[in-house]
Amino acid sequence: MEALRTPSALSSIHIPTSISKTQFTKHKFLNFQFNPVPISTFSRKTQSKSKLFTAMPSSPSFVSTPEPELEADSRAEKFDWYAHWYPVMPVCDLDKRAPHAKKVMGLDIVVWWDKNETSWRVFKDACPHRLAPLSEGRIDQWGRLQCVYHGWCFNGSGNCNFIPQAPPDGPPVCTSKRACVAVYPSTVHHDIVWFWPNTDPQYKDIILKTQPPFIPELDDPSYIKITGSRDLPYGYEVMIENLMDPAHVPYAHYGIIRTRKPKVKGDREGGSPVEFSIKKLDRDGFVGDQGQFGINKFIAPFSIYAHSSPVVDPGDGAIADAEKVSIV
Repeated sequence: MEALRTPSALSSIHIPTSISKTQFTKHKFLNFQFNPVPISTFSRKTQSKSKLFTAMPSSPSFVSTPEPELEADSRAEKFDWYAHWYPVMPVCDLDKRAPHAKKVMGLDIVVWWDKNETSWRVFKDACPHRLAPLSEGRIDQWGRLQCVYHGWCFNGSGNCNFIPQAPPDGPPVCTSKRACVAVYPSTVHHDIVWFWPNTDPQYKDIILKTQPPFIPELDDPSYIKITGSRDLPYGYEVMIENLMDPAHVPYAHYGIIRTRKPKVKGDREGGSPVEFSIKKLDRDGFVGDQGQFGINKFIAPFSIYAHSSPVVDPGDGAIADAEKVSIV
């Protein structure tokens, strides 16, 4: 389970400073994408009652020391950044009539709809002929990706199907491997297009061995999901760190996001200590417990899933479901 919250997207969400029966809202689930690496998805459960968990007032943070053996395991394993699925774009933001340029992990890629195989494809954004961006081309009437420079056409497997300048009775230049486009493995998961950032043929069927992170709520019909994406002028790792830092919220978002009222208010903004303990830590991420503020789970390299602790209504003892927030 991956957790997140985003300062810009949550600016219009209000958190009650006290809990009462009338203040419980319906269950929400959020999933945001930020580019250059990875979308925003809000889901609300239709039956259970809960309050939205976004961020809590805090200033100094106290983090417990992980177990020594966990630290040792973390150092012993090498993290391969190019051996993971990466989200590219939510399907709802993609136009099947045109190719789309994206940059992920420093890789220039083009996403396009292969109508012949009814699937989204992810190619290296460079024609093998003169390296022109294929994202500047078009989808022709036969459903092929056509280069804007010389009109070379490619099918969903990256093979060149047509070279306008090649005589029909000449050498079969289209069949040359040098005329093929580099193809990245791709899939649609949680209504998001994902790709594996390695074009080596050995990874062609990588989806059979490993899948993108699974977030149950995004496939749960009892949740309402709203999806969108934003481009931000910095790397996603900066956003990930920001979203997992509760101490900045009462200051950086003062007057914009309502936060829990601390028992003892040390200043105008209400920053206060935050208890935080690490429950699990390894190469693939960690699980952190923030006490009354809930659980955070980070799935390397980019997914965060959070849920708040169930809240008991002091009036009748009713328990509200935990709020869940996710971003990839």
